[in-house]
Amino acid sequence: MRAHPSRWLVIVLALALAGCAAPIPSHLTRLWPVGHSDEPFLGLSTEEGVLVLTAPHFQVGDLFSIQFPVGDSGVVDLGKIDHLNDDLAVIRPITAHLLRGRLAASPPLPTETIYLARRDDEDKPWMDPVDRWREGAYGDWITVGGVDDPAAFARDFAGSGLYVNRRGRWQICGMLAGVTANLPGEDADDAGIGYIGLLEIVRVLPDQIDYFERDIKPQRPDFEFGVPLQPSDVVIFESLDEDGEGASGGP
Repeated sequence: MRAHPSRWLVIVLALALAGCAAPIPSHLTRLWPVGHSDEPFLGLSTEEGVLVLTAPHFQVGDLFSIQFPVGDSGVVDLGKIDHLNDDLAVIRPITAHLLRGRLAASPPLPTETIYLARRDDEDKPWMDPVDRWREGAYGDWITVGGVDDPAAFARDFAGSGLYVNRRGRWQICGMLAGVTANLPGEDADDAGIGYIGLLEIVRVLPDQIDYFERDIKPQRPDFEFGVPLQPSDVVIFESLDEDGEGASGGP
């Protein structure tokens, strides 16, 4: 018996969906304040810009060198703080269109699995399912399997993204905050690792977005024409040093 054409269509669609599982997201972004080369800040490239944890010295307009991993290479660019609050800052790349993660429309449900986006020793992304600390009784806290020192882990991975998988799409639902918590009398190894959830993330996002404004950036030879990127390609303006003299703003 031959299957009805509509049944074949259903089978083909099912196979297509099964073979097109959501790729592992790669929104992690490393950022250095211009002029610094120590440990980078970690951030998440989103539709609103690169989200990073706020530091006390951050100000609107501060410049950052950006490194965005892509495959075995990476995109370098400059970005500046567009706006910030006490928890998060939004840094907008000046020339590059980075891969942009989509924020979830609602916080994770108790029945949904939360995933931490991590990278292995070869900088390859992978998703690590995590547990809610104390089954979520204390809010936005998680535990990560195989971590012997939660405080060190929270410090080293602060700014990494948390995701939920909804309808085959990875959506950002939080960012590690770099802090831990213990209950009185409990072992330090059983600490919860805190994260900034959606209810806090939305506070730093613009209240209104001009949907008709085109996000046009200067062309880059490596993107538009396949020409290898040169250091001078991302230097498109000059900043002022402390003496008011012009200084290159490139990485």
